[in-house]
Amino acid sequence: MHGTVGAMSAPPFRADLRVFVEQRWVGLADLQGLEREYLDEVLRQPRVSCCSFVGGFFIDVGGVAFSGEDSVDEFWMTWSWFFALDKLLDGADEAQAAPWEESAMKLWRHGDVLALEDRSASGTPVTPRVEVELHPFSRSLARQGLEFLAWGERLLALLDARSPPVPASVRLEFERALRLPRDIVDRVAAKSGL
Repeated sequence: MHGTVGAMSAPPFRADLRVFVEQRWVGLADLQGLEREYLDEVLRQPRVSCCSFVGGFFIDVGGVAFSGEDSVDEFWMTWSWFFALDKLLDGADEAQAAPWEESAMKLWRHGDVLALEDRSASGTPVTPRVEVELHPFSRSLARQGLEFLAWGERLLALLDARSPPVPASVRLEFERALRLPRDIVDRVAAKSGL
């Protein structure tokens, strides 16, 4: 579904931050109580690296899937949404995000409407261009970003309580993946009215 740039209201959206756990995509609300399972799954991998931590925003706009399991990647890439939204909420007309490895997503602000189109690194569109209301969309992502950071802190606390302790190199990979910049999420939350 394509909206009209600058339309009075954009179609409804649904954005869910999901994490890949036990061979399925699990939303934040359903991650409660799965912390140990998640830790065990990651620790079973032959080598724990940044690629061990996969998740991102699954977004549907007006009944059209904008992003899903083929367009999310490592947690740190998901944070590019917040840097782009922060720039737009500061008044920029355009920003870029890269929530997955081959992404060169473009975001445009037209008043209170945010247009999104994901493109490949070569510039070819890989999603339909969709529109959402900037502030509600930003609030939704910021709220979930803050919930994700809290979940990450719970995971790190459980990791630190393990006996025997995990090797320092493994602990460092968990910390790098889960301790993402909170200040950018706080800024998006404040600017969007969360």
